[in-house]
Amino acid sequence: MKIGYMGIPFSNSEEAAALFARRNRWNDVVLVPLMCAASVVKELENGNIDYGVVATCNIVAGPVIETADSLRGKDDIEMHQTIDVPIHHCLFVKEEGCSVETVASHIQALMQTDGNIGKMFPDAKRTEVEDTAYAAEMLADGSLPDNAGVVCRKDAGEHYGLYMLAENIEDDRDNMTSFSLLRLISR
Repeated sequence: MKIGYMGIPFSNSEEAAALFARRNRWNDVVLVPLMCAASVVKELENGNIDYGVVATCNIVAGPVIETADSLRGKDDIEMHQTIDVPIHHCLFVKEEGCSVETVASHIQALMQTDGNIGKMFPDAKRTEVEDTAYAAEMLADGSLPDNAGVVCRKDAGEHYGLYMLAENIEDDRDNMTSFSLLRLISR
């Protein structure tokens, strides 16, 4: 069984996809990273994945517009199951001692950490990227400038060998995102 999810490995959506697999007691599962909700919907409609996982709403940042836009007018797809996942963000830099002039992440993560980022780096500009884990990858591989910080999961920053400046920087300690398991409606 193939479950496609928005994001790349070490993203919150990957964690949600793994949770759905465990919840449903699916053992022979391949998790397929698809970066964005539109790709999840497309691959589901094309029959390349059996289920899709997308973020739908966060208690701080509200509806995930990317997902809503991707599902608009799609009467052949249903939200089969939902799950709420606690979301904790960390701020990573390339290496210890780096200055932070910009903070990059997925728009939802930037909104969920805006207050704390503003306190830590009041003059830092925000840069939107497709996924939180992708922001970590981009900083590690030089696609983002060395003076960037990234907001991502702890395991993502660690995986890419980045230096953690702060942990649990979400503005609401009870930060939670709802994820949906999508499937094609049988016709």
